[in-house]
Amino acid sequence: MTTTLRPAGPGRDGVYSICANGRSVGGVHLTPLGPWGAGTGWILHIQVLPSRRRRGHACVAMLAAEEIMRGLRCTRMAAAVPEGNRAATGLVQALGYAPDSRRLAAPVRATGLPPGVRMMDPDERDAWCAAELHRYAADLRAAGWAATVAQARAQARLDHPTAPAPYTLGEGAVVWVAHGVILALTAPTPADAATLLRAAGHVTATQGLHEVAIELPDDTHAKVCTGAGFAPRTRYWGKPIL
Repeated sequence: MTTTLRPAGPGRDGVYSICANGRSVGGVHLTPLGPWGAGTGWILHIQVLPSRRRRGHACVAMLAAEEIMRGLRCTRMAAAVPEGNRAATGLVQALGYAPDSRRLAAPVRATGLPPGVRMMDPDERDAWCAAELHRYAADLRAAGWAATVAQARAQARLDHPTAPAPYTLGEGAVVWVAHGVILALTAPTPADAATLLRAAGHVTATQGLHEVAIELPDDTHAKVCTGAGFAPRTRYWGKPIL
């Protein structure tokens, strides 16, 4: 049996049919322009018909997806797996993907900014963004990311020129939230992190949104986020495809 990917059709860029002996048995959605910047290709979604599962179609489709992304000059792959999806988790693990980060979300309401929290002025914002860009890129390189894709991911994370300025408690405690997503959270203590999460929730609620999300690259703020009502939604996985 031959499994291949075929473009789904005009106007459906990045969407491919998974075909077995020429017949569609599922689909996959790919993009080289994901949230981690240039150089990282994404498998956004993959689905195989229930009657055709456990026959290796998804595995072959993901390997073919990697070849497509290599052809688009990507040197790294990423996959988004819904929290608790054991079958998808087993698949990415079998193909050599490693855990990268988790996306969590929590409901929000406007409660007012906590005492001591204020918005940064423009000069503070510029200085903080430059320092955070350097720090985050260095952390990614230390985790094994190639320098170019590490820099691209760090820049994509902080490239929101129209977003409101970050909020700070001072002394390195900063939260930046835009469009219902916490772009960055740095806090020297759990108490500072909890205060900044409340601030992010308030800001998000005043924008008319009902929940705020955060991507955690490690467990540094995991306990504080859980205590603040955040629940896991998605696990991100990645691997180099040089």
